[in-house]
Amino acid sequence: MITRITPIEELKQIFTEATLNHTDKVTKISDGSVLNGVAYGISKLGQKIMKDISVIESHLFPDTAVGNNLDDMAKLRGIAPRLGSAKSTVFVRIVAEPGTIYTAGVNIFTGSGYNFVLLNTISISNFGYAYVKLISQQAGEVTNVAPLSINAVNPKPSGHQYVVNEFEASGGRNAEEDDDFRNRIKDEVNVIARDTLSYLEQVFRKYQSNVLRVMNLGLDNEGDLNLAIASVNGVDFTAAELQNMLTKGEQYFSMNELKPNGLNSYGIKLKNTTYFPIDISCRVEIDGSYNADIVRKEIQISLSKTVDHRYWEDGEVVDWIDLINSVKSVNGVKRVLDNYFFPNTTTIIPRGQLPIIRGFLLLNLDGDIISDSQGILNPIYYPSINDFAYQATILKSL
Repeated sequence: MITRITPIEELKQIFTEATLNHTDKVTKISDGSVLNGVAYGISKLGQKIMKDISVIESHLFPDTAVGNNLDDMAKLRGIAPRLGSAKSTVFVRIVAEPGTIYTAGVNIFTGSGYNFVLLNTISISNFGYAYVKLISQQAGEVTNVAPLSINAVNPKPSGHQYVVNEFEASGGRNAEEDDDFRNRIKDEVNVIARDTLSYLEQVFRKYQSNVLRVMNLGLDNEGDLNLAIASVNGVDFTAAELQNMLTKGEQYFSMNELKPNGLNSYGIKLKNTTYFPIDISCRVEIDGSYNADIVRKEIQISLSKTVDHRYWEDGEVVDWIDLINSVKSVNGVKRVLDNYFFPNTTTIIPRGQLPIIRGFLLLNLDGDIISDSQGILNPIYYPSINDFAYQATILKSL
């Protein structure tokens, strides 16, 4: 707030000083006198004026605005309204008899009191297991459940054996807090920075609050600009949602983006971002004084920061040295075997794609799975050789 609300007594002192400096008819102003009452009345009026000025400032300057004032400010400036809550997504490992079918909308997976559903119906291949993406039915940050917490499915298909989320769920978000909303309003300069990806992010976010970022895929054979849109929680936008963003965003496009091509009035195409899955396994020695479950969570948090979608740039690679250093930096990890870490080479992420951690195995120095304290993670449903290096060729085909 720029305007400081001055106390009544201080304003009275200013009035008294100004009065005595401009007249010799009065030598003092005592309590209960007429001039004291006048001083109080003027001071109170001045304080009310200061209050009204500060209210106006709260509608003009985001640093001093809160609550509904921020909402009004965003509306006046043409900025997307406060973002609502979002659902989380997670990869689970399903072990079942080959041919077992899991139907989207029918089979409900549960973990930590929250339900997760399939994005698409899947059938287990001859390998006997698959990694599948789920989305939570509820929304909010609480749906970012911990690893190894999703362990049941209902109804259970015939042939089902085991399900577990090796990596924590992510993308769940509460309604946007004042601090985040304020930062987005202050970033409104991107709205007037035309012909930039940041500008288009602001435009599309105005009509779809789950837009995280926009990536340039270049021109296709028809000369149209292809843009990949990534969501906050990794869920693909429907064809209707992409078309809605394209249609309503028309008024913000440049002439180049609106060039006619004989088929429609747009020179751009919106697509969903493709995610490049990364499976990680590591042999570690955990200090006996640390809880293995907590160490597992901290390792996953550290790894997630290494492949943060918000800051990923085209042309970057996932260096396995960065991944192994992320594991080594966690408190409680005494040693990590470099020669058993997977992936053990630099992973090249194709242009226009974002890396996402799909599988995660935490092994001891002998290569045995480090089970959780609740006994949910059951090593019996893993190959005798647990390292992902052994399964890499299989996983790439799933």
